[in-house]
Amino acid sequence: MITLMARHHVGDWDTWFELYQAQRGQLSQMGVTREAALRSSTDGNDVVVIHEFDSIEAAQEFLKASEAPEMAQMLEAAGVKPETMTMELFHTH
Repeated sequence: MITLMARHHVGDWDTWFELYQAQRGQLSQMGVTREAALRSSTDGNDVVVIHEFDSIEAAQEFLKASEAPEMAQMLEAAGVKPETMTMELFHTH
């Protein structure tokens, strides 16, 4: 199993979370088997998103799709500050 951890700051948690919830149904179509959205207890606009995949290939396809112009538009609408975004894949044991 592969886990993607993405961390970024947003302009407003409520705006971001509303848009995240609206697209949750699409995640399984993109290979995500489990997911979680986490909010920092010290900075409410510091967000961590965790997505799990069955394979490294599925995770890499997801990352490739996340580079599409439509994704950039969605992230902008959600208030994501792109300069704060980090993403990393981890092997889950």
